[in-house]
Amino acid sequence: MPAREPIGTHEEVGDRMQESLRMLFQLQEIDQRLHELERLKFDIPERIGALDRKDEEISTRLKAAQEQLEALQKERRQQERDLQAAQDQIKKYMGQLLQVKTNKEYDAMQHEIAVYKIRIGEHEDAILKLMEAAETASQTLEEMSREATAGQEECRTARTQLQERLSAIDDDVAVRLDERKRMAMKIEIRVVQTYDRVCRGHQTDAVVYLKKGACGGCYRVIPLQVIAEIRKMTRVITCEACGRILATEPELG
Repeated sequence: MPAREPIGTHEEVGDRMQESLRMLFQLQEIDQRLHELERLKFDIPERIGALDRKDEEISTRLKAAQEQLEALQKERRQQERDLQAAQDQIKKYMGQLLQVKTNKEYDAMQHEIAVYKIRIGEHEDAILKLMEAAETASQTLEEMSREATAGQEECRTARTQLQERLSAIDDDVAVRLDERKRMAMKIEIRVVQTYDRVCRGHQTDAVVYLKKGACGGCYRVIPLQVIAEIRKMTRVITCEACGRILATEPELG
């Protein structure tokens, strides 16, 4: 707190302080916007990275579904080849039946034919199941492809918007800094100095209103005599607990 009272009548000093505090709140709004812009400079790249990861995850899931379908189709083709081989083997044995000379050879040949008939049934069952699984996988892949196209397009649109916003931030910061400079020049220098000092500990709310007799920042109850001093507006008064600059809301409209 200043060591001496400002020069002028109480009314003049109060008017100047009231105007300084009013503009100080405007300065704080500019600083809050600058703080938000700085936060966005770190936040937007993270959001772009999250979109890239989401895009990659969509591609990975789509690739996995495609590979699953291809694996089913490959297995079906193998089963069909095995089925054909079993059918060919039966034809071979059927032809050899006419050439056997003993019952033992005939029985052995019939046994082999029976074995291959069982294999044919197994291959046919496997092929049927693989066809059904492939049909389901194909439908799933088709649905995923539609969703992936929409999802990736959404990611691209959001990424473009974020990149454009990120590119505009530096220009926005420059404009806000110029506003801040011009606003600070309108406020008493000692008030700005106090504000800047408090801002080092409270970036976005260095100036607060009293709320039901307490500091609007830390909610510490303010003594009545201090509240009376704040209402006089002859000097900057800070909260003894948190250091924030205190003001009464009615006087500042």
